[in-house]
This record gives sequence, structure tokens and C-alpha cells, in this order.
Amino acid sequence: MAPRRFPVGVQDFESIIKDGFVYVDKTKYIYEIANNYGNAIFLSRPRRFGKSLLCSTLRHYFQGHKELFQGLAIDKLEKDWTEYPVIHFDMSKCKSDTPNGVEQSLQSLLRVFEERYDCVGLEAQTNYGDRLRRIIETAYKRTGKRAVVIFDEYDSPVLNVIDEPEKLAAIKSIYNSFYGPVKSMGDHLRFVFLTGITKFSQMSIFSTINNLSNISMLEQWEGLCGITAQELERDFKEDIEELAQRHNKTPEQMLQLLRDRYDGYHFGPKMIDVYNPFSIVNTFANKVLKDYWFTSATPSALIKVLNKYNFKLTDIENKQVYESSFDQPFDNMRSALHILYQSGYLTIKDYDAIDEIYTLGIPNKEVYSGLYSTLMPLYLNPCDDDNTSLLMAAQAAMRNDNIDVALTAVQSYLAALPYDLSNKTERDFETIIKVLFDCLGIKTDTEVRNARGRCDVVMKSRTTIYVIELKISSTATVDEALAQIDEKNYLIPYWNDPRRKVKVGVTVDPDARTIKEWKTVHSS
Repeated sequence: MAPRRFPVGVQDFESIIKDGFVYVDKTKYIYEIANNYGNAIFLSRPRRFGKSLLCSTLRHYFQGHKELFQGLAIDKLEKDWTEYPVIHFDMSKCKSDTPNGVEQSLQSLLRVFEERYDCVGLEAQTNYGDRLRRIIETAYKRTGKRAVVIFDEYDSPVLNVIDEPEKLAAIKSIYNSFYGPVKSMGDHLRFVFLTGITKFSQMSIFSTINNLSNISMLEQWEGLCGITAQELERDFKEDIEELAQRHNKTPEQMLQLLRDRYDGYHFGPKMIDVYNPFSIVNTFANKVLKDYWFTSATPSALIKVLNKYNFKLTDIENKQVYESSFDQPFDNMRSALHILYQSGYLTIKDYDAIDEIYTLGIPNKEVYSGLYSTLMPLYLNPCDDDNTSLLMAAQAAMRNDNIDVALTAVQSYLAALPYDLSNKTERDFETIIKVLFDCLGIKTDTEVRNARGRCDVVMKSRTTIYVIELKISSTATVDEALAQIDEKNYLIPYWNDPRRKVKVGVTVDPDARTIKEWKTVHSS
């Protein structure tokens, strides 16, 4: 039997089908979205989550390429296979971060369809909306069929300049001209489809299309992109077994490893489990579990967003937001939480249907480790050889549940941080400790609330729970910190946990900006 081919880097539906690549059948969604929902739709999903393949599949469907869909779900649903003119723009090709560069990219994208439909004469115009209008009108006249317009990654050029207000305003103005005609040409349009990561206000594509439906969080479309848990176990059963054998695991153990590392995405209130498709495809192609998605591109936009909102890593887990918040345009947001969700760094962990409140958190181990390792330089000194040795010493100590040795290493590490890094307040030290120990593989939470107050830091290893109270003062004592743990009953939430419990009082010298002393007490 020939080895299975996995579509690493292949986003064209025709190539996947004709070249025999593995394809997870999403064509039932394609039929429903094209015929039974609406004629102008927006879908938000993270990068590399299958949006471009979805657009390609829609394009071939509307072009009437019936032969590509034989044996798939849509083959039993579609009877007519009408061919429509399809105008498909891949906006991710507009990589420039300058208005002139964006205009040149638009020139190239429009020229393709102007040549296809022989509507020449407007090439010199910079009113790109007029040129798009002319393409749609000509396609309609030549074919007698209303056009299908697809904008894939519509927001890609705008995300490149989200932290540069002047460029952002100029580029948004260009795109307002480009997208504008879509509203006024309803009689010429059979279907309009947009994908992206987020919404931007004052973009004509949203403000002028009155019937544009945002399906990003509707439960019937939660499995539209990505690989659902059901699809993974159904379509990749043999691959899971082969990978398990290669790594000396049972299929059940390998499935759990895949689940922990790549699963956990939820895109609506039904909370259907969705795996990262980019990581899954690469894992089966390479026969190795790695952090494929996170390392596939530098999340520069993420760094810009976090800086814009002065976002702390301690603000990430278990954050609650209202349902209405997800439909806010990016440039009206007051928090980075929503763009972190839309970008795939956070996902829905819980949903309260009565109050319409979503709880957000990190989806899986791949994102967890990648997020902290990428953002670590924002809080910590870049790792030279000496710092690496200290971190390795702390990691080895925590594997043996020796927090005294680990804190000694952390003390030395903090003492070496440059003076201009922000490590002056209790919140700063909480953040640094969280980042350090999370990067070492120790689950760490800060500002943990209970009925009596908030514990500064809680760390959980495989065998031990550490409850840590910090005192940032030249006069405070470790006994005062330990007394607060008892007074506020910080250990009570963990009484039923079989792991041993350790109270840790820590004082920090605000002048030396490192740990002064600490004391540990094992709880009975």
C-alpha cells in the first residue's frame, strides 16, 4: 500500500484531490453555507486553520467542477452544478506595510481578472472600487450569471500596521475604496465570502454590506475549519496507530498526546473540540510531535497587540468576557483578550448560556509553551550561557520537588536582570516568577482568588502544590508572609488534592530587586 500523502503547505482543493492528498471532507458545510444560509458571509479563524482551503473549495464548487467532488458529501446534495464567474482575491499576497506597496499589490490582483474578462481601460486608475465594479459588471454580462466574490484573509494588509496609526489610516482608506462596490452591486452578486482574523471598524466591507452575516461563533459552523475530534479519530485512525507504533505508545496513549498538544480549540457555545489542522498534518507527515503551528511564523502582530494594551501574561488564563465583545471591531477593543482569541492564542474554555459569558484560556500545550517562550524576552533577560545554566538548575530542582534549590537559582537570575526591565512591583515579580516556572514546565497561576483574599502565586508540580506569598518590602519578614497564607486560608481549596502541600513565604528586596529570603513549611 502506498504511503498516505499529507497536504503540507497545499491550500488548493483541486491539487489536494487530483494529487491524492488526504482530505477531511468539509463539503457538507460548503453546500449549506452556499445555499441555505445567506449570500454575504464573514468567517474569523486563526492563521493556518484552513481558511484558504475553504475559500478554494468554495471557488471550485461555484465554478461547477463536479468531477472534483465525486464521492464527497456534497456529491449527494448538489443536483444542478451551476457554473458562476468567481472573483477570488487572496489578500495575504498584499504583504507590504506601506500605502504604495498595498496599491501595487491591488493593481496586480485586479489585473488578473481584468485580463480574464477583457475589461481593459481602467488600469491607470487608482479608484480600485471602480475597477472592481467594472470586473463584476463585465463578468455578469459575459456569462449571464451573477458573480461570486471571495476575499481570503481580507485583513492581512491591515494587521501589518496595527501599531502605526498613520499607515493604518492610509491603508484602510485604500481598502474602503476597493471593497466599497460590494454593497451597491447586489443584483450582480450570487455570493460574497470573506475570511480574516478580526473585524476593523470604518472598513466599508462591514459598514456598507447590510446583510453581511458573521458566522464565526455560530454553533452550526464550529467545525467548518480545523479538524474536529470526530474527524481525527475517523479519518486518521491508521496514522495514529502508525505514529503510536513508531514512538512505542498504544494508540490510546498517542491519541491523548495529540489531544493534549493540538486539541482544545472551541469556536462557539457548543464547544466542539477542534484540533489545529496545520500541526496535525505536519505531525503525520513528519512522524514527530512538535510545535508546528506556533513556530511557523513569528507572531509579530501578537507582540504589537500586547504592547499596545500593556498586556501581562498573568492576564491570560480564566478571563471572562461577554458574548457581545467578540463582535467588536479590533480598533474599538479595550483589551487584547479578543484579538488573542481570534488569533488562536486563547480559546473558549467554558460558556454560561444564562448570562452569555465566555471563559477564555490557552487551548493546548503547543500554544502554552510557544506563547511563554516567545514572550519571555519581554519580561526576562535574553538567555546567555550563565542564565541558561541557572534556568536548567531550577528546572532540575523542580523535577525533584526541591523548591529551595530552585529559588536559589531564581534569586541569582533576578539579581542579573538589567535595571531597566520592569521588576519593581509585586505584580512585576509575580509575572516574572510565572513566566520562569511556566517555561520550566511547572503550571503556575498568580493572583489566585478564594473566599478570603488572593494568593500571590500557586505552583503545581506532578507531586506538590506550592502556595507562595510575596512581600515586597525591606522590612517585611517571611513569617509575615506565611502567617498571611494561614490567615487567608489559601490552602483550603487544595485540601482534597492528593498532592502534598507546601507553604512558601518570600520577601523581595525592592532596592536589589531580587529575592531576599524565603521559608518553606510542609502542611500536614
